[in-house]
Amino acid sequence: MAAPVLGAARRARPTARAGDAMISPDIIEEVKRLADPVVLIGARVRLWKSGIAYAGSCPFHEERQASFRVYPKDKHFVCYGCGASGDIFQFFQRADGKAFPTVVRELAASLGIVIPPERPATAQEQRERGERASLLAACEAAMSHWQRNLWGSEGEKAREYLAERRVTDEAARAFRLGFARPDWHDLERALGAAKIAHAVQHAAGVITSREVPGKGVRYHDRFRDRVVFPIEDIQGRVTGFGARTLGAEPEAKYLNGPETPLFKKSRVLFGLRQARDVIRSTGRALLVEGYFDVIALHQAGFTSAVAACGTTLSREQVEQLAGAGCMELVLLFDGDEGGALAAARAARVLLQANLSATVARVPTSSHGGQSDPDVLVARSGRRGMEEVLAAAKPLTEFLIDDAVQRHADGIGVQAPVEHKLAVLRAVMPFVLATPDGLPRATFERAVARRLGIDIGPLRQELQRAARTERPGSHP
Repeated sequence: MAAPVLGAARRARPTARAGDAMISPDIIEEVKRLADPVVLIGARVRLWKSGIAYAGSCPFHEERQASFRVYPKDKHFVCYGCGASGDIFQFFQRADGKAFPTVVRELAASLGIVIPPERPATAQEQRERGERASLLAACEAAMSHWQRNLWGSEGEKAREYLAERRVTDEAARAFRLGFARPDWHDLERALGAAKIAHAVQHAAGVITSREVPGKGVRYHDRFRDRVVFPIEDIQGRVTGFGARTLGAEPEAKYLNGPETPLFKKSRVLFGLRQARDVIRSTGRALLVEGYFDVIALHQAGFTSAVAACGTTLSREQVEQLAGAGCMELVLLFDGDEGGALAAARAARVLLQANLSATVARVPTSSHGGQSDPDVLVARSGRRGMEEVLAAAKPLTEFLIDDAVQRHADGIGVQAPVEHKLAVLRAVMPFVLATPDGLPRATFERAVARRLGIDIGPLRQELQRAARTERPGSHP
């Protein structure tokens, strides 16, 4: 496993909300005070005394050596093999895949601690719940309709396209792919027959509207003549959609649905539902850029792959991955300029996260063709992808190498002063994004060593930059 990314900082505990009731911080502390981690964790892991700790085999990864420790005095656990660590709540969150409030309530019940019942929902909260349920029902009905289209007689063209993209029928069904017919009102009519109102369809983002002079608002299907990809939350509920055109001259090759009360692009990851169990068991996830990349990797056996739906990696997405048990994230981006920029955009969020991050780049083919992960899998198979992943660099090393390549022709220590300054200006925002202390100091020393400059002046320059830095000035 790669070393933790520089700048790793422990995540704040999630808000202890369960349903409509907040769990009092005093109750949380009481549960933690009374909980005996040796007894509770020992019910899951065979532990034995080892100095001031209790040792055992880590339940979060396969190992032959007992690298797992429980420290009863501080009431925390740590695995020196895979890096998993935390308090009693985080152990059961990770072990069972449950939300923080659920873990608190279950531990409290086992200790005889009474948590006050939830207060009744207000009228507004009840209304919001009903609206959310209606939108979820509309999304599910839309996806079911598109799935029937794909596997019916009218889906032949879409099935042929998926076959050309090397998507098997098994994978298409596993990812619940569908087909939106070319008709302007196919889905609208189908959902209307299911008694789903136009307003709900529109709010769910599956139909759109236009104002017709003299006739008022007219609705029509948002997705037409496209393969549809459902975006599911980690529980498997469909919350939004992406689609790829089958037409020859498209307005847009890929089209995502609009943001809705259910669907926020910065908060979803395509493939997370399919990848969650593998991520939890291995602690590792692969982040790619596209829908077909995810599917191709899953077909090749890399079943921890997810995609950020065409958006820059956000803090919310990183938290979702961490909540699924991810401790090591591999950025697997295209080998072109866009792939390098995507890694750089994700860097600031990852430098502040409690994840280990590495960057793997898909090489371009000898004839300069596409360098997408799905193309690599088709061209070189599983072995080729394994070689690419084995060559992944730690995130900070990638950022320094990329800046040296761009601004100093790949030369570090021997580069002209002007080139070194250009490299420094390029990596400075990332260094400043790294939390103070050992992580930032280590990053600073790596930059100084690569450029052959003294650490003192480099730190002075960084301090000046930090004083004059403006919000939003980072790449």
